[in-house]
Amino acid sequence: MTSDELYQQYASYLDFLGHTSETCTQYLRIVDDYLYQSDGSLTRDSVLSYMRKYESKSGTYRRWIMYILKSLFENAKQEWPFAKKELPKLSKPSQPYLKISDAEHLIEIAKSSPLDYALVRLDAATGARRRELSEVLVEDYSRPYIRIRTAKSGEARTRTLDSETCRALDRYIRQRHSKSPYMFVSSQGIHLTPQTLSIRFRKLAQKAGFKSGTGWHSLRRGVVTWLFEGGMRERELQEAMGWKSPTMPSRYVQLVAGKVEEKVIATHPFFKKENADGRKTRTATTRPR
Repeated sequence: MTSDELYQQYASYLDFLGHTSETCTQYLRIVDDYLYQSDGSLTRDSVLSYMRKYESKSGTYRRWIMYILKSLFENAKQEWPFAKKELPKLSKPSQPYLKISDAEHLIEIAKSSPLDYALVRLDAATGARRRELSEVLVEDYSRPYIRIRTAKSGEARTRTLDSETCRALDRYIRQRHSKSPYMFVSSQGIHLTPQTLSIRFRKLAQKAGFKSGTGWHSLRRGVVTWLFEGGMRERELQEAMGWKSPTMPSRYVQLVAGKVEEKVIATHPFFKKENADGRKTRTATTRPR
């Protein structure tokens, strides 16, 4: 059948099932888009190709798209080319994260405001979640330590701060002028909620020229990546970042292909032997007679 015939047949099928007009519109939009891209070809490869449009979406959303396409195949009496509940493993794009140079750039921009400077500096030092920043109390800070109350299922942790981050917090506290028990408040003394923190970060990110979607969690991912590249491993990262599950670090570390390859070359015994042999050869040829 042609793309138009498949589309019309599927529209009649949805009408027969009695779906609401809103549901029909959603399903038909997906089916029309897929048939246009695949030119009416109902194959595994065409589905995989189409699903790449949604590789940045959540697994739940992609399963919903797959469900719609599966119903199209079944209505056209075509065998669905995937196992039950199988979700194509697509190349997952890296989540936005800040390199150390990005974080330093953001910190420079935040310096004009004691509040923003303290917030960004503290987050870059600890990798705290947005809600954790919001819930820091004045009593949680005792130079050079700060207690981070974990927003999720992990445990609270005490982190040691570098001297510049301490100076940023001290400067902010001196001009804070609020009786609120919460550390971070507005100029009117109102507690800053996670939503308010997002707005502040978005403005700083725009000034820094960062792409849309860069938020507090981008800085958290960056911190995890910096620590991993510095030699910390999963169990240590789990403790430092306040995770309950030891599998969480692997979801946050942003591996750079070039750096991974450099580490393979530096670590693999074949390269080590090759480098050692090369040193021996150079030593033999350069030794004075």
